[in-house]
Amino acid sequence: MGGCAVSRHTSPYEVYAKYILEAVYGDRYGTLLLRDKPDLQTTDGEAGIEVTSVNGEIFERLVTEIATSQPYRAPSDRILELCEKCGIEYHAWQTFVINPLPAAGFIEPFRKKLKKLNAGYAFLGRYDLFLYSDRHTLEDYELEPLLESFLEENKAPISYHYVYIDAGGRLACFDLARGVFDVRSTKGLREKLIADSSD
Repeated sequence: MGGCAVSRHTSPYEVYAKYILEAVYGDRYGTLLLRDKPDLQTTDGEAGIEVTSVNGEIFERLVTEIATSQPYRAPSDRILELCEKCGIEYHAWQTFVINPLPAAGFIEPFRKKLKKLNAGYAFLGRYDLFLYSDRHTLEDYELEPLLESFLEENKAPISYHYVYIDAGGRLACFDLARGVFDVRSTKGLREKLIADSSD
């Protein structure tokens, strides 16, 4: 399987998911290794987690442009163009209003990842999925319909057991084998990860 060193292809979302899952579901995973197909794997090779951002490439470019732009200056044409492509309003007071997208937006990425999973991954005892978004909501009323949609979609020779969604400061865990979900707060965990990585 190779070493556990972080390769140049490892995304920050994979590192983040590893940290969050070890912190919140450490009893389920223990220490996770950064791998490929799937992205995270338990040390015993029993479980693997595929990780993906649901933000979209244009949104990611916009965030990068904003982060590297000069503060308190008019936005560049590039930022305005990316805002328009993302459907984000720009107001003259340097505020970027990000209109949240409904949680139903996680169904299509789930469907794509399930198809990819069945096209050939490392052989493991169980497969899980971690979806991350800064753009989507995760309101209480959205959780039950989302679970039902995942259960409906999760019909393939190889299917997912746990699906994690990290959005809006919350981590929802959908146990598709049992048809239940639970939600935990991630507030403070992101800040701690950033603080630890800067040491």
